[in-house]
Amino acid sequence: MSNLIDASYFKKGILYIPNNTDLNVSPVGTPTNETDLDVFINEYERELLLNALGIVLYEELLVAISDINSADAKWVNLINGVTYTNSNGIKKRWDGLLGYQKQSVIAFFVYTEYLRNYNETFATTGIVRNDAKNATSYNATPKYIKAYQKFLEAYQSTNTATPTHYVNRFGSEGIDWYGSEKTKVSLYQFLVDSNDLDPTAFPDFEFKFYDEQNSFGI
Repeated sequence: MSNLIDASYFKKGILYIPNNTDLNVSPVGTPTNETDLDVFINEYERELLLNALGIVLYEELLVAISDINSADAKWVNLINGVTYTNSNGIKKRWDGLLGYQKQSVIAFFVYTEYLRNYNETFATTGIVRNDAKNATSYNATPKYIKAYQKFLEAYQSTNTATPTHYVNRFGSEGIDWYGSEKTKVSLYQFLVDSNDLDPTAFPDFEFKFYDEQNSFGI
């Protein structure tokens, strides 16, 4: 399988991972971060898609990826994203598995798994980042939590409306539900909405929900 994402998803912003390709500053015999990252992409993209779709739909997705020009529209929309009108007549936006400007649900998942492994493998108190002079240690937990919350939002957040709380100039509190429903939807919501519009779209998809976390896997 050729992956949907690649190392270019981790070159800037919240998902930035420094790729040390200078073997002179890495311990002899260890892989570069770039090689290590490719391994994580291969493993965790597959894991996430299996957990979101189940085996049957995952294998259908692989066929679609192999010949995207001939794939059904539902697979193209799942991968590339689409603006659609749900069964309640409200326009929604799914940014696709590829994500808007590479802010992909897959990339967020790979990133958190990469940080978790890097933290556990190379340091007990935080990530150790090698440079030409020395190793600098820092705590990766805040970066992990931020990325993991982004992952949960893009992967499994429901379309449940969240009201806006306000206090007027007289000190009275109130709740405003108008416009509180989310415009951008998660992968889970996109699959549910697609089936509401067409029961044959992603029939019986098998979706695994992930737990909230406040540190590396805790």
